Amino acid sequence: MKVEKRTESLQVVRKMKKVPGVLFGRSITPVSIQMDELELLEIYKTNGLTQTFTVTLGKTNHPVYIKHIQKDIINRNHILNVELLKVEKGDMISAKVPLHVIGRDLVEKAGFIVQIINADIEVEYEAGSGITRVDVDISNLKARDAVHVRDVKFPEGIKVLDEPDQMLIHITEQRAAEVVEEPAVVTTEQPAAEEPKAKAKEEK
Repeated sequence: MKVEKRTESLQVVRKMKKVPGVLFGRSITPVSIQMDELELLEIYKTNGLTQTFTVTLGKTNHPVYIKHIQKDIINRNHILNVELLKVEKGDMISAKVPLHVIGRDLVEKAGFIVQIINADIEVEYEAGSGITRVDVDISNLKARDAVHVRDVKFPEGIKVLDEPDQMLIHITEQRAAEVVEEPAVVTTEQPAAEEPKAKAKEEK
């Protein structure tokens, strides 16, 4: 992806449909940059916050990964700012890899509740060997089953930093809906009083 040095204000850059940001790292002086928003969105969808890719600034290529990205609160496809961290060969990267839960619909259709306790796992890996997500298949789980960090399988070269006993997902039984009985209707209406009967006049 091509990036350029930013010389205009943030407002001007965003009106140009470009994203302002910074490129930094151990071997480079921090540089204010700008890049095409649509191109950055595609890079982000493919690489997330964990995998490295190459950007070109001027005539120099830099291997980087997205250290931080700021999105608009309302329009999540609109990126406000981005930080690109340059990495060197042999650098170790630590990041949180999101869980991709498989089979959740099957578990919920069976009448169970899927509780996501932790949605990601912190890992460490060498630059260039990251993953964007980790798959967790829960389709065969039942009530009171759980998934812990130790149960998740990672590719070779990925070191897990979280505690093995940390719970990620817990399955619980769905509580039956409580039946609420409607209170009996109490009639407060009084019966109509009988009209007084006129006594016939006694004939003399």
